[in-house]
Amino acid sequence: MVKKKPVRLRPYYRTRYAYQKLRVCKHCHHFTVLWEDTCANCGRHALIPVMDQAAINAKRSMQTERLAALLLTLVALLLSQTFLQIAVCLGGGLLLTVLLWLLQRRMLPSETRRQLDKLLHGSQRLILEGIYLNLSTASAAIKDDEQIGYEILREIATIVHNDRIRLQQIVLLQSFVLRKDMDLELEPLLIEDFDSDLAAYIGEIAKVKRELIKASAIRYLLIHERYILQMKQGASIMTAAAGAAVRMKKYVDMYPDFIRRYARGLPRERFLRLYQIVRRNPDQSWDGLRDEVSAIYNEKYRWDPDFQKWE
Repeated sequence: MVKKKPVRLRPYYRTRYAYQKLRVCKHCHHFTVLWEDTCANCGRHALIPVMDQAAINAKRSMQTERLAALLLTLVALLLSQTFLQIAVCLGGGLLLTVLLWLLQRRMLPSETRRQLDKLLHGSQRLILEGIYLNLSTASAAIKDDEQIGYEILREIATIVHNDRIRLQQIVLLQSFVLRKDMDLELEPLLIEDFDSDLAAYIGEIAKVKRELIKASAIRYLLIHERYILQMKQGASIMTAAAGAAVRMKKYVDMYPDFIRRYARGLPRERFLRLYQIVRRNPDQSWDGLRDEVSAIYNEKYRWDPDFQKWE
């Protein structure tokens, strides 16, 4: 059995949009999703968020428009033949430039978003090259420090969604001692096919951070239940997930047969939670779950004072 290592994962900064993880070098236009201080391509301290670069591009575009307006004013002044024409051209040109500047101030957010779309769509090749370089960094880091390697893959997975990276993360997570205080995730790591490491990871999550067990994880276990039960700890994985599911009534409503099948193996504390849900909802049978809970109660907990409170 491989001994698991205690680690302290750095907090994961979640962004509303995936592109907010990207940074670009102002010098060589290399992209990265990592937290590095210097550009891995040119070595300069010139990395900024892509949104900041889009804002720079937007302001530069607007500045060009203002310069064009001033240039047109200058041309009009040169072509003027009378003092009145000069005054009208100068006043009109300055007024139009000021109005343009005021309009640009209002349009800056929308222009920044337009420049962001232009930057991302026009830099797809450079973004891919940057991601591949990040993956190379991750591969090298895993050999020296699996924790750093996992943290790099976690950042890359924000942008690149494929099962290969998910499975690499799962394998690394399975080499760590998992704790409740760790910044863990489950739903982003789910894949369609059966994987024993993923199943084992779900079983551990169900014990240390049961709030991460949601409908998608339960569906994965049910789809691959036959293969999971062939694993050495397969029944324990399914039972742990059932114990995590009973924290919310909606999962009892959605998967009563799943919980019924593994209710007998639930630890006392998790079965008490299930018993409370059943007692609070006397009109629901949940496809035989109520009868199973009553049978287990009579066999194991009939004289337990914590259960008797709910009689």
